[in-house]
Amino acid sequence: MPRPVLLDLYYTLLAPDPDHHVWNQASANLLGIELSALEAASAPSFNDRMIGVLQTPEEVIDQLLVRLERTVSPAIYDQLVHNRWQYFHGLRLYLDVRPALTALRERGHRLGLVTNCSAETSVALERLELEQYFDALALSCEVGAAKPDPAIYQAAIDQLNIDPRTAVYVGDGDTQELEGAAAFGMTTVLVRRPIGPQRDVQADYTVSALTDLLDLPLWENR
Repeated sequence: MPRPVLLDLYYTLLAPDPDHHVWNQASANLLGIELSALEAASAPSFNDRMIGVLQTPEEVIDQLLVRLERTVSPAIYDQLVHNRWQYFHGLRLYLDVRPALTALRERGHRLGLVTNCSAETSVALERLELEQYFDALALSCEVGAAKPDPAIYQAAIDQLNIDPRTAVYVGDGDTQELEGAAAFGMTTVLVRRPIGPQRDVQADYTVSALTDLLDLPLWENR
């Protein structure tokens, strides 16, 4: 049988809008603080966002305001929530994603999405109609565990009912995701796009575009 393929989401399939930083800056301006101060106050809630403790933009903004020891008017609060939503509404697919996923499915590969993401990412998955390509979804905000925690890989493995040693894992190498996949015996592929994160991590193969996956010498049955 064709080998199952597990894929990361951010910077593998999805990229932020090039102007996404504008919304963070707008929020900093609303609060009268530097962008660096906003980012520092947001950072402590990152893990809670990833594992689903915080589910909505409102919950994220509430935590931010607590960290900053600030209260704001309802109008400013609503704008802060709007600015956070804009990041997720601005996410876009790399141009090679649909051709690559379509080709993999046509070749009979079962696909799983294994991603660290907040619950808000669902709006991008729906808008971009991305879920239709996948036989398994392991989202950290739903699983309650984020890569490289074995639990998130196991969630996809269980949904696909596969031996992980037959699987190929594809990602940009953030959060030790490739190491986590390798621990299960998966073949790992690093996606290092010309424009995007350039991570120096170990992988079995490296590609610069998702469509390059199709030409790798790893698709023999195992």
